[in-house]
Amino acid sequence: MNANEKLLAFLNQNIGRKFSEGNPNPVTTWLDGTLLAAEMGSITAEFEVRQDQLNHAGVMHGGIITTILDEMMGVTLITYEIEHLYVTINLHVDFLFGAKLGEKLKAVSQVYRVGKKIANVEAKLFNANGQLIAKATSNLAATGVRVSQ
Repeated sequence: MNANEKLLAFLNQNIGRKFSEGNPNPVTTWLDGTLLAAEMGSITAEFEVRQDQLNHAGVMHGGIITTILDEMMGVTLITYEIEHLYVTINLHVDFLFGAKLGEKLKAVSQVYRVGKKIANVEAKLFNANGQLIAKATSNLAATGVRVSQ
């Protein structure tokens, strides 16, 4: 079993748990999402809008939305059969609606293409009614850091 298959098996054993449980990434831990589903090239998670994530207008700050989408895309990419870790080289986010304190949001991500040097990934954030709050696409570049490290 390669490193990616091990990660995917680990994720599937942790459906319904917080990403923060045993995660070494402080940003992922702070976001405090709950894993809902994982398969190769796609992850679904739930996040609750907290007080410390609001902007001056009382809705989730765009930077937090962007962080959720970026984290989801990065985590999803490492479920794919890749040899090296990837880093974001560009990120396009469309903000469509706001999210208020206490709302539960569902993030769904999908890998569209993984090349030798560049990967393309998308993530969408929905409210409990299924309304699309925001969507993002990103291109990520392969680094020299192997996944198994």
